[in-house]
Amino acid sequence: MKENTVPNLKIITLGSFDLQIGGKSLLSGLNKRSYKILELLKFFITFKDQKLLSETIMEKLWPDNDLQDPKNALRTQIYRLRKMLTKLGIMEGNEACGTCRLTFESGYYVFSLLDNSVLDCDLFCELINQVNELKDSDPSRAISCYRQALQLYRGEYLSENLYSEWVIPARNRYHRLYFKALLQQLELLKKEEDYRGMIETCEDSFQIDPYEEAVHVYYLEALLQLNQVKQATSHYKYITAKLYQELGIKPSPILREVYRQIRQSSVQTNDDMDYVDIIRRLKEEDLPEQAFYCEIEEFKAIYNLERRKSTRNPSNSFLGIITCETERGQIDHRELKNIMPKIKNVLLRSLRKGDAVTQWSNEIFMFIVSNTAQENLSKISRRIENNINREIDRDDFVVKIRYEAIGEKLALL
Repeated sequence: MKENTVPNLKIITLGSFDLQIGGKSLLSGLNKRSYKILELLKFFITFKDQKLLSETIMEKLWPDNDLQDPKNALRTQIYRLRKMLTKLGIMEGNEACGTCRLTFESGYYVFSLLDNSVLDCDLFCELINQVNELKDSDPSRAISCYRQALQLYRGEYLSENLYSEWVIPARNRYHRLYFKALLQQLELLKKEEDYRGMIETCEDSFQIDPYEEAVHVYYLEALLQLNQVKQATSHYKYITAKLYQELGIKPSPILREVYRQIRQSSVQTNDDMDYVDIIRRLKEEDLPEQAFYCEIEEFKAIYNLERRKSTRNPSNSFLGIITCETERGQIDHRELKNIMPKIKNVLLRSLRKGDAVTQWSNEIFMFIVSNTAQENLSKISRRIENNINREIDRDDFVVKIRYEAIGEKLALL
C-alpha cells in the first residue's frame, strides 16, 4: 500500500473557484481552452460522492448542446479532466497518490475527495455545526467558530457560474447558512457587549451583501453604543438611499426606530446645559438653500402640526401631490428608478426652504407649502412643471399636480 505524501489540497468554492496547495493557485497557468474541463470539475465537486449517469451530467452541465454522440463527448472531456488533474499532481492513479479520485463503475461516475483535501464549503458547514453545540454553553468559543466560518464565505458558491442552474440549490443553501450564522454571530457579540466586533463583522459582510437591512440595524446599534452618533446618522442616510435606489425598498419600522434612537442620542441631556447650548444644538450647521426632504414619518409629523395650526386660524398651508405618467399610461418600473430622483431634485430646488418634501410611494411625491395664498398655487405648479420638463426631456411625459388645503378633517393615513 502506497503512502500518500501529497500536500493538502485546498478547494475554494465560496467565491471564485480555485485549487491551492501551500497558498499557491494551481489554476493560474491554465489556458482559456480549459474552461469546459473546469466546469466539469466544479460539477463533480458539487455532486461529490454521488453516483452520476452520463445522461445526468450532460443534461445538467450542457443542456443546450446538440451533440450527435453526447456520451463520447463526455468521455473525451473526462479523459481531459483526468489528464489535467494528473498533471497538477492531485489525481490518484495506479502508481500515484493524490487528493481526489474519479471512478466509473456499473455505468456511474463517482468523484471523491481524499483525506488530504479540504473543501471550504464542507469546513464552513462543520464550523457552523460546532457552534450549534457551543453557543449556549461556551459563547466565546462559539464566537470564534462563527468568525472562522464567516471568513471562509468570500462570496456566493461558485460566483462566476452566475447562470448555471445546477449551481443554484447549493448556492442558495450556503447563502442561507451564511446569513443565519452572521445574524447569530452579531447577536452573540451584542450579548457580550463586543460592539467593535459587531462593527467589524458587519463591515466584512457589506462586502458580500450590502443590502441586508437586518445587518445594518446591528451596525447602527453598535455605532450608537460606542457613541459614534455622527457616523450612525451618516450611515443611516446612506443605506436608506441605497436601498430605495437599488431595490425600491423604504426603511422598515425597525430601521426607523433605530434612527429615532440615533436622533435622541444626538441631543445632550446634561442638567447643566444652558440656553445658548440648547440653541446651538437646535441649529443645523449648514442650512441648505432648498426645501426640506424627509422620510414619510417625519412628513406626517409636519403635516399633523399644520393640521393643529388650522384649528386656530384659517389654513394657508397646502398639501401638494405629484403623479407622473406617459401618454400611454403608467411608467415602467425601470424608468421610474431613473425619473423619480430627478423629480426629487427639481422639487427641492423649486420649493422654498420652509417647505417639506417626501416620496410617498414608487410613483408619488408629496410636499407641503405653508404661508401661501391659494391664488399662488398655479404659479408654484407652473414652476415645478417647467423645471421637470427641462430635467426630463420627453414629449410623452405628463406631470399632474393637485392640492388640498390642510385642515383638521384632511388626514394622511
